[in-house]
Amino acid sequence: MEFRINQAEFVRGLRLAQSIADRKSTMPLLANVLLRVQSKSRLLVTATDLNVSLSAELKISGGSDGSLTVGAKALHDIVVNLPKVDDISFRKVENNWAEIKAGKVAYRIVGVPDRDFPKVPDHREAPFGDVDAATLREMIDRTLFSVCNDETRFHLNGVLFESTGTKARMVSTDGHRLSKVDRELPGAPKLSAGVIIPKKGLLEIKKVLDGATTCKLAVKTPHAFFAVDDLVLAVKLIDAQFPPYEQVIPKDHKRRATISRDSLTDAVKRAQLMSSEARGVKMSFASDHITIASDNPDLGEVREDVDAQFKGEAMTIGFNPKYMIELLGQIKSDQVDIDLGGELDPALVKPASGDDYLGVIMPMRI
Repeated sequence: MEFRINQAEFVRGLRLAQSIADRKSTMPLLANVLLRVQSKSRLLVTATDLNVSLSAELKISGGSDGSLTVGAKALHDIVVNLPKVDDISFRKVENNWAEIKAGKVAYRIVGVPDRDFPKVPDHREAPFGDVDAATLREMIDRTLFSVCNDETRFHLNGVLFESTGTKARMVSTDGHRLSKVDRELPGAPKLSAGVIIPKKGLLEIKKVLDGATTCKLAVKTPHAFFAVDDLVLAVKLIDAQFPPYEQVIPKDHKRRATISRDSLTDAVKRAQLMSSEARGVKMSFASDHITIASDNPDLGEVREDVDAQFKGEAMTIGFNPKYMIELLGQIKSDQVDIDLGGELDPALVKPASGDDYLGVIMPMRI
């Protein structure tokens, strides 16, 4: 096995491979990347943690048949730090070692035969459609932050993806907050039921979408496939029932506040400095302003009035400031609407106009 490859081309494949390869697994081989010469001009680079898999076909020259697995992170770090040259040479030598040369630098690293390397999902028969990469990435960004990190609640450890074939929706929740975004996404698969894409898979998908204009997308249970040029990600879907999120989103509200997004964000950030995890931040709604306050016996207290339009009876409600700040960070409009029921009811936060996006935050007792 031997080939020559452009340094930047090699880095492009190894950057994703080393982030997917699982160095903490009880299966040491999952920390490796598989390199297989498919022809004189194509190299297949494969990495997997059994849930997220990468297949990348890279351009090479002078390839001779063969395959080998080597440590993904070690190989990536070596290639990134080699002198800037046009081509790198890679050769499999005795005892499954690999020899890597660039200019006057030569590395020899330990390799492992590929016979026990896991097979990655086959994407060749998946029903791909072309979708806008920027729209898909935006949908991921605006829901990823509210995914549950508690691994015992695995049905919440990803984002629900629903699609009619022309319109798509993503929803995530951790039980304390929820975010939902709807977008026109022609080319997406038509799904009879939503699928749950795990968080790690979404983080890797974002990397593939960087700088891309279009992305090929397919869902073939139990995997979702994402392809950009010659990079293909296969993400194993979470086999669970996503909660009935529509029941969580308030439909009727007695009160509505309209306020500058920046003013509210800054005020909550200032109040957060005096808050604690147990107490949160208090928001008191009146006819022409919101009073944002917090106190901490060990630190002190803060109180700030922020101009706002408010309809309904005055009330006070408590929120986790981190949840409010992260949600406001995903809203693009200058003004936001906060729809409220009672002090123990969830709050609906959304752009005042022009964007099909919303967030729900459960209140804290005050």
